[in-house]
Amino acid sequence: MNEPHYILRIDIIEGQKLAAKDRNGFSDPYITINIGDETFNTQVIDKNLNPVWNASFDHKLDPQNPHNEIQFICWDKDIFGHDYMGEVTVNLFNFWEGNDIGYFNESNKPQWYPLISARKGEEVSGQILLKIGLIDNENKFLDEREWYTIWRQMNKLNIKEEEDTTNIVNDTNDANNYNDDNVVRHRKKTFSMSKLNEVIGVIFLEIVKATDLPPEKDVTKLGFDMDPFVVVSFSKKTFRTQVINHDLNPVWNEKLHFPILKSEEKYSIKLSVYDWDKFTDNDLVASQYFSIKPLIDKAEQKYEHKYKLLDVDDEMVEEVLNLNVHSKRKEHKSKLVIKIKFVPYEQLRTQFWMALAKIYDSDENGVMNFVEIETMLNSIGSSLTVETISTFFTRFGKNPHKDDLEFEELVQCLEKRLGENKIHRSADLDGEEADDEHLIYLKECPICRGPNLSQLSETDIVTHVAICASNDLGKVSNFITGDFVTESQAQRKWVTKVISKVGFGGYKIGGNNANIIVQDRLTGHLIEEKMAAYVRLGIRLLYRGKGANVDSKTTKNLLQNLSVKQGKKFDKPSSAADIVPFIKFHNLDKDEILDPLDSFKNFNEFFYRKLKPEARLCDSPQDPHILVSPADCRMMAFPTIDSATQLWIKGQNFSVARLLGNEEFARDFEGGALGIFRLAPQDYHRYHFPVEGELSEPFKIDGAYYTVNPMAIRSELDVYGENKRVVSFINSPQFGKVAYICIGAMMVGSIVHTSTPHTYIRRLDEHGYFAFGGSTVVLLFQKGRMLWDEDILANANTCLETLVRVGMHVGKSTVHHQ
Repeated sequence: MNEPHYILRIDIIEGQKLAAKDRNGFSDPYITINIGDETFNTQVIDKNLNPVWNASFDHKLDPQNPHNEIQFICWDKDIFGHDYMGEVTVNLFNFWEGNDIGYFNESNKPQWYPLISARKGEEVSGQILLKIGLIDNENKFLDEREWYTIWRQMNKLNIKEEEDTTNIVNDTNDANNYNDDNVVRHRKKTFSMSKLNEVIGVIFLEIVKATDLPPEKDVTKLGFDMDPFVVVSFSKKTFRTQVINHDLNPVWNEKLHFPILKSEEKYSIKLSVYDWDKFTDNDLVASQYFSIKPLIDKAEQKYEHKYKLLDVDDEMVEEVLNLNVHSKRKEHKSKLVIKIKFVPYEQLRTQFWMALAKIYDSDENGVMNFVEIETMLNSIGSSLTVETISTFFTRFGKNPHKDDLEFEELVQCLEKRLGENKIHRSADLDGEEADDEHLIYLKECPICRGPNLSQLSETDIVTHVAICASNDLGKVSNFITGDFVTESQAQRKWVTKVISKVGFGGYKIGGNNANIIVQDRLTGHLIEEKMAAYVRLGIRLLYRGKGANVDSKTTKNLLQNLSVKQGKKFDKPSSAADIVPFIKFHNLDKDEILDPLDSFKNFNEFFYRKLKPEARLCDSPQDPHILVSPADCRMMAFPTIDSATQLWIKGQNFSVARLLGNEEFARDFEGGALGIFRLAPQDYHRYHFPVEGELSEPFKIDGAYYTVNPMAIRSELDVYGENKRVVSFINSPQFGKVAYICIGAMMVGSIVHTSTPHTYIRRLDEHGYFAFGGSTVVLLFQKGRMLWDEDILANANTCLETLVRVGMHVGKSTVHHQ
């Protein structure tokens, strides 16, 4: 695969109020630009203190080793040399924190930079107007998030805190003279953790108690009892409290905490109360959702106690939640009492430093001398030199040998040091890293002495120490740990433990097992896909059992006969009796269904049912450059076909040519993107068009009836190239040529197209339906014609499917929006 070709474009537009270096009261200014080993020069503008250059230079970036600084030096051209007029150094890390970095993006506007003097005795004045941005010649319309991700990948960044920039337009009369609406002032930056996949803070939650829970029938079914526990689910994190025996008003007082990503701030916490049963399934008693967005907004507006070491319980807000009761005893007004707060990452980091300072303030006088600071830094594996630590004191005009630092002053210095680390890397096992000096490396917690911190991320280390710093260290042992993957798993008992030991049935996000875990894109919750027990066992034995030979002729005939037989069974009128149990088992929304349930003559008619028009709407209905999901499905997306085969499609013989049944067709999609949209039996089974364009004549490819379960896709069998399928092409003005492949699967009787070939189709127009069973739609795109949404790509990189609905925004065209 070729390395990406990225260009850094630098525009030197004009200067204002430059210094006069010649006797005539003028200068002949030009700019020299230095980046890496390259040097560029603008033209000389004669006799002008307000020159207009309008010069542009392109620097080819090395993705493996991009340069991070650009130096601009202004000169006055003379006959026998030149005079120094000042300079500007732009640090690209600081520049792009919080800015739109794509050159063609509308929000990337020119910025004024004041010239400064790096030479003694040289008087300089004025400022220069610059525009800097990245360009991908093959895709000129990447958005801010996509460019920022590319920049982070180039520089292998994890969590990055920026220090205040030095080149700030001063609040002077000169600076205020420039008020062009097309110019953005070079603003002061602050520490930021606002990017999509970075931690913005931590939720602290206490499950206090529940009141007036409805009694459930006991195991004898003759009396009533309640042994409640709570399952807390948020995004990919799930927790469970202890069981309180025989209590309708249980008190837990159990605490938990979890980090919040930028992409998760609009999600809600799900709290579910279950009744524990020793011999039967646990019963869902009641549940409620709690939105965290108001907490985040409120926390961002105040930092009342920034430099005060807070207890975990400080500023916790008590909330009384009215529970939705799921039992038949609706007369009970069940409530769940919780305490909750959100702590922004910046505040949590401050607590980290304050906790350390408190531990190493040996005489407890609230200030730190040099020895105390050096001892504290040694405890966290720091290799800062004596000279560096001394600058902490001199920054505030203090003598490192005689004076003390206030806690607040120390925190400011440590934060500044973090900001100076352009690429913050963890140290290795010996506490060493590539830089000569590093600030932090912890093998154990300096407060509770808990081991294995070296295996945690920086965020988790900060969280751990901040919690340990609470006034009562014994509280740490009361924190619930998130050992569960989904709510479904958390409410189970010993069966889960047995399964995890047997293999293939164990729970792990992205794991290759028959217990399929997906993330609901609407709520962020992890969901275990429901399937009958015999189906799960059959998949496990078929694809992962010892000596399994799934591509044998016998296996193919068996699966084909099963699928045909099942299809005929669900065509019989008697199969209509299975509709209501199916709806109940999968908890389907009956209100979405277009036709009454009693109108379906058999189960298959219900299976490929139509929905009410308002049940599935198209995102961005006026913008055909937006790619939408073609189905209610579990989705995987990959920027290239190669990445799909590395992470997900493990079939030894898989190829695009085999998938399409034609080598010539396959050439159109070399290096292109691939999307997989897997429909489970409980999904709405009509599929739609994700783009607009001219529809081709479809063609069928006969094949087998293997399941499209992830375990099968990640086996050695080429499921997509073996199964029965129908291929169509769409010639889209926005997306180019798109291949639309409908793939049948185990228990799928037929693939029926309802669309009309050789017509111009629109997004969300119906393309067809699958009869009973699992099935898949695969989309292929030509190289450079589209981009998947970042959250879906992030899940795919961890082999986690994303649950999406028909019409949901999943990508976009790289063709410019007219």
